[in-house]
Amino acid sequence: MYQEFARFKEKIIKECKSCSVCLKDCYAYQKTEFKIMKYLPKFFENQEYAKEIKKFTDSCLYCKIHEHSCINSIDLSLLLPAIKSDLGKIYPKYTWKPQNTYRFMIKFIRSEHFYRFWRNFNYKLIPHEFREEFEEYRKPKKREVVFFSGCGIQMLENQYYILCKILKKLKVDFGLIDGSYTKAVCCGAVHCEVGNFNNGIYMLKNLIKEIKKFGTKKVIIYCATCYYGLKTLAPELIEDYDLEVIHATKFLGEVLTQGMLKSPDEQKKVYTIHDSCHLAHGSKGDSNSIRSLISKLPNSEIVEMKHNRENSLCDLYYVLIAMRNPFTFLIKEDKVRIIDEAIETKADILCSLCPGCHAILFLFGSNIWSLLGKKSPRIIVKNWVSIIGEHLGIVEKDMLTYRFKHIISVPIRDSGLGYIFQAFKAIVRGYFGKKEPKPIQKKLNKINKKKKRLN
Repeated sequence: MYQEFARFKEKIIKECKSCSVCLKDCYAYQKTEFKIMKYLPKFFENQEYAKEIKKFTDSCLYCKIHEHSCINSIDLSLLLPAIKSDLGKIYPKYTWKPQNTYRFMIKFIRSEHFYRFWRNFNYKLIPHEFREEFEEYRKPKKREVVFFSGCGIQMLENQYYILCKILKKLKVDFGLIDGSYTKAVCCGAVHCEVGNFNNGIYMLKNLIKEIKKFGTKKVIIYCATCYYGLKTLAPELIEDYDLEVIHATKFLGEVLTQGMLKSPDEQKKVYTIHDSCHLAHGSKGDSNSIRSLISKLPNSEIVEMKHNRENSLCDLYYVLIAMRNPFTFLIKEDKVRIIDEAIETKADILCSLCPGCHAILFLFGSNIWSLLGKKSPRIIVKNWVSIIGEHLGIVEKDMLTYRFKHIISVPIRDSGLGYIFQAFKAIVRGYFGKKEPKPIQKKLNKINKKKKRLN
C-alpha cells in the first residue's frame, strides 16, 4: 500500500512555523519569490495553491539545501517527494524536471522503456566472465546479508568488481542482486524523483521480493541514491517495510581491521571527502562511516572541506547551473564549487562516495583537456571503493578515466567509442525495440508462445 508521506505531511501541518528560513539560499524561491512553506499546509490538507506550488517546484534546481536548514529541527528530506506525490494526483501527466534540463531527457527517464534500455546497457557493459564469477552469490538461498549493487555502479564497473571482490575476500556470506540487469528490480528513487511513483513503487516491490528470497532483512547498499531510496523513501511508500539498510562503508568499517589494510606505498595520503547529499542529508543520513573507514588506512589523514557532512553541496546543482551555457562544460575550469573547496584543503585526493557524484566530479571538475588526459586534473578524484581496494591489494583499471583517454583503442570494447556504441545498441534494442536483454527475452518469448497455444 502507498503510504503517501502521511506522517511527514502531518508534521509540516502541525509543526512548520512558516518562517521561510529554509528558503534563504533556495534557487526556486529566488526565481519565483513564492514562500512555499506558508502555503504547504493548505496544499497537503485540501490541494489549495497547487498551481503556484507546481510553478515553484518547476523552478527547482534540486540543490537540496533546504533538507538540513530548518531552525525548528524538522527533517525536510521528504519535502520534494511529498509535494511531487500530491502534484501527480492533481495533474495525472505530471513530470518534474530540474531547471535547465531538456524535457525529452526527463521523458526518457520517466518512460517504462527506460529500464529496458538500462537493463540492456548493463547486460552489454559488464563482461560475462565477471557475471559468471559471482553467479553462485545470485542463487536464492539463505544468506547473512544481501548486497544490492544498484544501477549506477555498473556504469563505473571497476568499482563494482572491487566491491564484490572485497566481500568475497573477506568471506562475507552475501547474496548478490544486480540493479537493472536481468530482472526488473530497482530502489525506485529516480522514478519517484521525476514524479513517476507508480513505476518506482513497482520496481521497489520487485526488489523487496528478491531480497526476501535470501532469507535476510539485512541489505548492503553502495549507491547514495539507493541508500536514500531504501532508507528514506521506501518506508513512506511500502506498508510494513522492515529491511535493515546499511551503507557499504559502515559494513566494511565493522568487518575490516587496521591490520588487514596495507599501504600501497609509504607516502602519507591526505583525503578530503565529498558527502553525497542522498547519503549524508536528513535524520537517516550516514556521514560518519566513511570517516571511520578512511581513518583505519595507514599513513592517512582526513581534512574537511568548508561544506561537509549534512552541509555538503550538491555537485549536480552546479552542473545544472552550468548547463545554461554548453561551452562551459568544455572550457571553464571552476564550474563545480566542491572542487574549489577540495583544492583549498590542500588534500592529495578528493574521495567520492557515489557513482553519480564520482562521474560528475571527474567529468566536470576541470575542463576538456584534463578529461582527455592532455592536462593534469585540478585534484585527483577517487571513489572510496578504489581507495579501500588498493589497501587490500585489489586493483582494477579505472574504465571512466581510460575511456576518455582512449576514445579509439584496441580492444574496441574498452574504448570510449565502444562504450558509446554499446549505449546506442541498448537504446535501439531496449527503448525503441522494447526488448529485454537476451536471457529475459528468451523467457518472455517462451511464455508468449505458451499463451498463444492456450488461446
